[in-house]
Amino acid sequence: MTNRRAERPGGEHAWVLAAAIAVIALVFAWIMIPAIFAGNPFSNALLPLLKMAGSVLAALAGIGALKLYLEKKRWRERQNDPVPLKNRSYQPQHAPYASRVKPDTTYSQQKGHTVPQPNSSRVEWSLELLRSLEWKRFEDLCDEYSKTKGMRTQTTRLGADGGIDIRIYRETGDPMGVIQCKAWKKDIGVKLIRELAGVMAHEKVKNGVFITTSSFTPDATVFAAANGIILLDGKEFLNAIKTLPASDQEHLLTFATSGDYTTPTCAKCGVKMVLKTGYSEFWGCPNYPRCRETIRIRGAERK
Repeated sequence: MTNRRAERPGGEHAWVLAAAIAVIALVFAWIMIPAIFAGNPFSNALLPLLKMAGSVLAALAGIGALKLYLEKKRWRERQNDPVPLKNRSYQPQHAPYASRVKPDTTYSQQKGHTVPQPNSSRVEWSLELLRSLEWKRFEDLCDEYSKTKGMRTQTTRLGADGGIDIRIYRETGDPMGVIQCKAWKKDIGVKLIRELAGVMAHEKVKNGVFITTSSFTPDATVFAAANGIILLDGKEFLNAIKTLPASDQEHLLTFATSGDYTTPTCAKCGVKMVLKTGYSEFWGCPNYPRCRETIRIRGAERK
């Protein structure tokens, strides 16, 4: 794995040194030397040459300083770029992500769950399918899509996620961004986008992405644009998937629809919930009474 820290162009302050040399050359050529040799007839004949030499040295140092500064700026942009999820062509960066052809079952195997098998009935990518995914499958789909795009990501553990569902890392292992996912039917308001901005500040990362199956309110869109947060609603996320090569679309479709992808997962235990009836129907954790996590049927699409 390539260490990007080794690819840093020049020293940390090389461009500052070059700029300082340019300024010093100009000062010496046009101020210091004329002052030192003032009144000397012989030196007066050499002053034009000295001024020209100083100007040439200053120009070369200035060009070098500008080149070093631009290289450093481009390097920093590459380090801080999480490969935005939209308006990008498919360019896989890491072979393990680009070569995936089967759903990632590591999580299920660690929890002792049965690995889901693909459904026999044929389904196609659509907004209805995307919105039918239960919250955990949608979150895992967002993570798998990010990996397909070449990002190094990791989902957070079950339970309180602190406003983070997926973390994005550089190849060096340093965090560079966070992703929040919401499989909701109602629009995402500005409150959740503000919370994501707060999480970004706390995590000290500049890149934030919010993906939902629904849409965003106008004030949420304005706030996100002002704070550099990428928003992907259901339609945009679906279009992003459909811009991938056919093999990757098929992989993500199989990943999303393997096994039971509509029954909600218990946010605490990571197991499929069961339909229960009390005063009204609701989803409950099968580990009751040890776990009392429930989801109302009307809001089953929420996490």
